[in-house]
Amino acid sequence: MANIKHFSDYQGATHALVILSDMPNKEFALRFPGVRGIRSDGFTMRVGYAAGATMDGQELPVTRCIEYKAFPSRHECNAKCMGGKVNGTCECKCGGKNHGAGMFTALVAEAA
Repeated sequence: MANIKHFSDYQGATHALVILSDMPNKEFALRFPGVRGIRSDGFTMRVGYAAGATMDGQELPVTRCIEYKAFPSRHECNAKCMGGKVNGTCECKCGGKNHGAGMFTALVAEAA
């Protein structure tokens, strides 16, 4: 059985998210301009709180949903992991934190 882990790559920082909820599309677009998040359905986008943060902390957009295998090989991360799909499957030591993150680092470097 696999676990689904949610991550936010917002403002140059990567956070593992817990306590997920939905935010209406219009509010999401106003709070996170230019962010391509994960849809919950046709009317809402997924948001969450950083692990260890309280409910009073700022909500962050979910930008990646990674399936982490139940019995992973726990190998070192490589280019296949960093360049993987943002909704793909991971079994690296990173626990999914680096999976698909290469795309975001490339976009941030181009924007600077």
